[in-house]
Parts: sequence; structure tokens; C-alpha cells
Amino acid sequence: MSAVPAPGARGWAGKTLLLARKDLVIEVRGRDTLPPMLVFSLAVTLLLAFTLPDTSRPSARVVLPVGTASVADVLAGFLWVTVLFAGLVGFARSFEVERHEGAIDALLLVPLDRSGLYLAKAMTNLAFIVAVELFLFPVFAVLFPIGLGAGVVAVVVLVDVGFVAIGTLFAALAAQTRSRELMLPVLAFPVLVPVFIAAVELTSDLFLGRPTGVVVGAGWFGILVAFDLIYAVVGALAFEYVIE
Repeated sequence: MSAVPAPGARGWAGKTLLLARKDLVIEVRGRDTLPPMLVFSLAVTLLLAFTLPDTSRPSARVVLPVGTASVADVLAGFLWVTVLFAGLVGFARSFEVERHEGAIDALLLVPLDRSGLYLAKAMTNLAFIVAVELFLFPVFAVLFPIGLGAGVVAVVVLVDVGFVAIGTLFAALAAQTRSRELMLPVLAFPVLVPVFIAAVELTSDLFLGRPTGVVVGAGWFGILVAFDLIYAVVGALAFEYVIE
């Protein structure tokens, strides 16, 4: 039985949700985006597990006691670099379906403000990023001595907001070019640097066991919130010009 939206759901929010649902249904049927993201995440995690010295062996070449700043920085850095590259893999395919057979023109004919199209794509990308993190973070917790408390969850939420907000915008811009897989990282990396530096610094402090209140009161937390707001506003306002 086909799902027919209720009359009250045909407004801005209802149409936005339907567009996001359309992208998710296409992914469930085709499985072209999420599996490569998960495989990439697993490969990087396993590589790190075999790269770091085993601190339980006295014969380890480099002894880095668990809980030191060096180990925490390395783990936080690898964790967020994995999320960054896996996310870009997904973003690069955000508008892949619409590029075929002029479907992007049909999408633009939808009687919906361009901010709704932007939010629908951002919600889809956010779903992919969350799926990767739900897979990646437990694997990290099993392989490495890290804790996943409320502070880490708060940092993840803030990073995801900024990452998806600006990543969706640049995905729309790169989709108009022939070398979109190359152009997307070139465009996105410089802008995403502040977000992921803040993420690494905050996550490293949390891995070291510092109180969540102290970490939240640090300057990096405020920087992360500020960039989230900037990227969300810029993405919503600039998407109309980029997609046209």
C-alpha cells in the first residue's frame, strides 16, 4: 500500500521530509553510498589498530602509556580524519542521482523553497554520517582504551552539524563540475579545518578523562559552536545560488 502524504504534511516541512525520504529509499535499494563509507571507516580503523604500538608488550618499539596526551591526540586525530574522509565519500554522491537524465531540473521544479531542498539533502547526508559514527565509535571503543561519554556525544553532534551544513553546500557546487570527486575535497578541506581541529582538541581532552564541564568551558567548544552557526546560515542562504 503506497504511502500518501496527508494534506497537512504538504507544507514546507512535509515536502522537505519527503525529499529526504526519497534519497534514503534510493540508498536502501541501491546501496551505493553507505557501504563504501563503512568499508573505508573499517579499513582505516584496522590500519590504526596494527600501527599503534602494543603498550602491553615490554618489547614494543615505542612505549606510549595508555592515557597520555600522545595516545589521546593520535586516537582523536585518526577518529575524526576517518569521519572526514568517509563523509566526503558520501557527500560526493549527494547529487549523483539528480545528475542522470536531467533529474536535477525536475528536482528544481518541486514547489518548495530552495532552503527545503538544502535541508533535505543535509538530512540525508546527516543520516549517512550518523550511521558511520554508530559503526565507527563502538569499534574504536573495542580496539582502543577510550570512553564514550556524554561529552563525546555532544562534540559529535556539533561536529556533524557543521560538517553536514557546509559539506552539502560544496557537494552541490562540485556536482556542477566534471571532476566533482576531486573538486569537493579541494573546496571543502580549507573550510572544514577549524571544525575538525576543534573536534580533535575536545575529543582528546575527553579521552584523557577530563571533566565534561571543563572541556565545554574551553575555547575550542565555543569555536565549534560559532562555526556551526556560520556554516548553517551560509549553507542555507548560498544553496539557492549554487544549485541554480
